[in-house]
Amino acid sequence: MKKSEMTRLTQLGNSFIELGNAVQQMDVQPPQEQEEIVKDLYCRVYPEVCDFCAKKNWCWEEDRTFTLEALAAACNLLENQGFGAEPVFSTRFQGRCSRSGQLKIALWNQMEPYQQQQARQRQTEECKANIAHQLVQLGEQLQHMRVGNAADLHNQRLLVGRASSKKEAVSGDSWGVQDLQDGRMVQILCDGMGSGELAMEQSKLAVHLLQTLLSGGLSMRLSLNMLNTVLSFQYGGVRFSTMDIALWNLNTGKIEFYKYGAAPSFVKNGKQVTVHSGDSLPVGILPRVEAAMPEHSIAEGDLLVMMSDGLYELNDGGFQWEHIISCLPTTNPQLAAEYLLAIATSRMRASQKKMAALHPDAMPHGDDMTVLVSRLF
Repeated sequence: MKKSEMTRLTQLGNSFIELGNAVQQMDVQPPQEQEEIVKDLYCRVYPEVCDFCAKKNWCWEEDRTFTLEALAAACNLLENQGFGAEPVFSTRFQGRCSRSGQLKIALWNQMEPYQQQQARQRQTEECKANIAHQLVQLGEQLQHMRVGNAADLHNQRLLVGRASSKKEAVSGDSWGVQDLQDGRMVQILCDGMGSGELAMEQSKLAVHLLQTLLSGGLSMRLSLNMLNTVLSFQYGGVRFSTMDIALWNLNTGKIEFYKYGAAPSFVKNGKQVTVHSGDSLPVGILPRVEAAMPEHSIAEGDLLVMMSDGLYELNDGGFQWEHIISCLPTTNPQLAAEYLLAIATSRMRASQKKMAALHPDAMPHGDDMTVLVSRLF
């Protein structure tokens, strides 16, 4: 299939613009819940000012919303006008609080760490905005570049089957297959941290951005490091994703494996099964990603099996995926994927039933499960 360099540059420009927009939209720290704010203020102010007050239960429990709003307003005045700001509390608040003067002093004593935290937050936000702006500018410049055409041809195709089950209403596992139109195809299986909506959003974002960057012509190493930068911005790096990547070269019949916190993969040739595993951490934790790439030659008709942790963790001394895969009754990727998921589901249910018999009060354990089976033809 032919693809012009002009088209490649346009897609690469789109990649940078989309990456910049994604960086701009991400939170750099988790939103602080109301309960967390109350607890923080309680721990800082209560022992010094409110502990021996007869109205403490009313202020901090029955009417804590009003108390919190009053303290927040006072902090804003102290930050903007200094300790000389008068008054920092409303007439209503002063009418009910006999220790408003002491409370002002206690809050002022907390201003320095509060201001330092705010300064760090502003600095991080400015850094994020600058990076996002630069990425968008770079993308726009690339879109306006013009070069000649080049072509790459490949004759083989990739057939992919998928089967999955979810722990909650949505799955935290995401996957994708992308034709890079230069004789290569990339296959991605991503497991977002946890389960449910947040895990789904994280894993979908990771798969989509990696596909976009690779389609734009970036190397795997650069694409992974840019993706790592984006994910580490979100929630200050608290959230991350495992990445299981197979980069197929359809001209040579070779696969490069990139694994970051992912379960092992299996290549089946006849009855022989080769296991490929990795020990790198998930994407979004470390400052940079090491792009380790073990390589495997694959023949027409061989199967590649990739699975999320929810399936692989069923592996134990009496149950080995390597043996199950070696005895697959079909070479059809979709049927093979459904067969492996059915075995995993049956085993998980049997395990849950056994656990329930031993510990009736225990909550049933499970995880999102996804399996991909691919065949070159």
